[in-house]
Amino acid sequence: KTHTYRKNINTMVLFNQMVAAVAALSLLASNATAFQFPSPTSTAATTSNRRDVIKDIVSKGAIGFGAIVASNSYNVEAANALVEGNVPPGKVKKSLSEEYRQGTAALGDSVEAEVLPREAYKKLESGVIYADISKGDGDEVKEGKKVNMQWVLRRSNGYFVDSSAVSDSVPFIFTVGDPNGAIQGLDEGIRGMKAGGTRRILIPPRLAWMQGVDDGKPGPLPAGFGPRQQMRRVMKDRIDVPGEYIFLEVKVSKVR
Repeated sequence: KTHTYRKNINTMVLFNQMVAAVAALSLLASNATAFQFPSPTSTAATTSNRRDVIKDIVSKGAIGFGAIVASNSYNVEAANALVEGNVPPGKVKKSLSEEYRQGTAALGDSVEAEVLPREAYKKLESGVIYADISKGDGDEVKEGKKVNMQWVLRRSNGYFVDSSAVSDSVPFIFTVGDPNGAIQGLDEGIRGMKAGGTRRILIPPRLAWMQGVDDGKPGPLPAGFGPRQQMRRVMKDRIDVPGEYIFLEVKVSKVR
């Protein structure tokens, strides 16, 4: 008897849910104007419409699964609706502007964020590419000189990885030509700059952190686990990918 009683109760609950769903659909059909697709300028009105419809459904006791689904699906655009036989809508492709790809977050309010023409870039025999953003008027960077510089590091897709500004603008200091100082691509790409100047340097991964990105290795080194992991992945998985570069934007603050 207990089993039969529970079975009857479950049947009644299921029946009530079905009735609630049908009632909700009927109510929505009769109040179709409240479910118009929202226009860009009617956000507030649309929100009010949804609240009114939900309140109306609740007041009539038709708050079942069907009502909830219907009341929360009002804002699905017809163009994005999945219909049998139609191709699902494609994902929106994110892209970065040229200004962002070539710019720098740390120095975004200065000339370092300028977009440079292709003709401004020069390529060394090693594969390092560089372009002067602004020329300095101080001492020149040469073999054996000790250099202080600020820097911004990006991946080849333009995404910011790290910068000296994140570490309280503590400069990276190294001696030009010292194999334990800067990574090879930077050591080559910074030569010829003058104090006060800014340069954008594109470095192939094979001329970057070949000895690793741990403390004590040639720099500049990203700070923190996340930025270092990004560079480890580049060095491991993309070292031989054609067109892959590490972007460094550097500003020489002192040469001695």
